[in-house]
Amino acid sequence: MAKSPKLETAQELYDLFADEEKLKAYSYTQPVDTPEGFNNETFYLDLPYEEIKAIVEQKRDELMAKIPEEERPTLVWEHVGSTSIKGMPGTKFPDALLILPSFPPSKNVIQAFLDCGYYFSQSSHLDTRDLWFFFVFTEGILKYHKLTVHVTLEDNKAGKILRATRDMCRSEQWAFDDYKNAKVEAARAIEAGGFMDYKKGKGSNSKLLQMLREKYA
Repeated sequence: MAKSPKLETAQELYDLFADEEKLKAYSYTQPVDTPEGFNNETFYLDLPYEEIKAIVEQKRDELMAKIPEEERPTLVWEHVGSTSIKGMPGTKFPDALLILPSFPPSKNVIQAFLDCGYYFSQSSHLDTRDLWFFFVFTEGILKYHKLTVHVTLEDNKAGKILRATRDMCRSEQWAFDDYKNAKVEAARAIEAGGFMDYKKGKGSNSKLLQMLREKYA
């Protein structure tokens, strides 16, 4: 997929989100300028859960503050992914969901992301109504890492799997152990220089994720 130009206005993005074919073809990535010798794809066995949780909540509050008050009750923000599960190893790339009442997101929501320093990267290849907004941290414990906010609808399959994975790992020990072991095994791919192999490996090695994919197929 060829790199697309960065879209920097709410109107440009709103028009893109309303055109499914153009949205499928769009892909923009903003490189993170890391110092020599620094690897932001490091896998941690002891992620600072409370600190990352507080940062994600701060980003939620900052975004919501930019959205008109009457629109806020229609939106749901949820911290998901490994950083939302206490004791789960992983990388310092937090994930969140912003669940919309309808698609595409309003211009107010899009403008709020832009005002808070996010950029739109692409939609999921599995569902164009799963929009990926990135925020690059420039300070603190997440410096040189990205927060991914999946902007989508309640019935999005990936969103359901993310929430169910978090909830089951928090409440059922077998689910936590299964996902943790799959991630630790897959992390060996990072050491070999393959971050995408890690992403694929944790999905294929986890019985929990396989079960949830079948459930929400």
